Parts: sequence; C-alpha cells; structure tokens
Amino acid sequence: MTKRVILDTNMFILCIIGNLDINKISNHKTTSINNKDHYYFLLELLSKYNELIICPNIATEVDNLLNNFSGKLRQEYLELSRAIFKNSIEVYIETISILDSYHYKIVGITDAVLIEMAKNCDLLISGDSKLCDFAKSLNCNVFDFKQYVNYTTY
Repeated sequence: MTKRVILDTNMFILCIIGNLDINKISNHKTTSINNKDHYYFLLELLSKYNELIICPNIATEVDNLLNNFSGKLRQEYLELSRAIFKNSIEVYIETISILDSYHYKIVGITDAVLIEMAKNCDLLISGDSKLCDFAKSLNCNVFDFKQYVNYTTY
C-alpha cells in the first residue's frame, strides 16, 4: 500500500542537514531549535511512508537555503539533494490556481500549495505551527514538529 508524506521546507532542511553532518543541526539557522534526537525521530516518522511528495516551491526554498555550502560539504549536498529529488514524486500546482484561494490569504503561496497537496497525501510534516493548525482545520493529516520539539525540550 502506498503511503505518501510531504515535508515542509524546515523539515526537509532538517533531514538534509542531519544526513550531511548531524553536528550541524543546532548550528544552522533553519534547524537551530532541533537536535540529534529530533532528526532521528523525523527519520523514524519518514520510515513509515514509501513516497515523498515534493513541489517546486519546496525544492526551490530548500535549495536557496542550503546551496551556500562550500568544498566537500557542497558536493555532498548536491549529490544528496539530487538523489532525494530523483526519488521523490513532484507535484506541480500552478501559482495562479492558488492566488484566489482562501489558503493563500492566510498562509501564502508555498504553504497554500502544501495544503492542496496534503489533501491527497497521508501526512504533512511541518515545523510551522500556523501552517499545521490551518491544515488541520481543513481536515489534513498533520504532524506539528515544532509542537513535538517544544514538548520534548521541556
């Protein structure tokens, strides 16, 4: 049985940074609230799904935030991101189709696209509680990773 999962930009970056160098998780601006245990928990969550669904919006955001590595780490990032993108299923939702939606007015383009995608997936994993709350209100299955981090930190 096919089980589909979507990662928002923050979770995608946690996955990549942890894979490249787990010790960099707490040093990167996007993943600084996370630690090694959070990374391993994310991998455990992902292991229950066999299809990673991506969209151009997330791929672009991830690359914009991570494409500044240098040397060996840059090469490793390029190889890892290439492998992930090649093994994912890319869904394209036209921006123009989102602009008139109620979602766009609340969460913006990328998150509105994620919500549309989440309607046809088994789980959206996000580090953005506002996105999670809104997606839940639309009956999307969501894991609020930020809430998990806050719960496990205290």
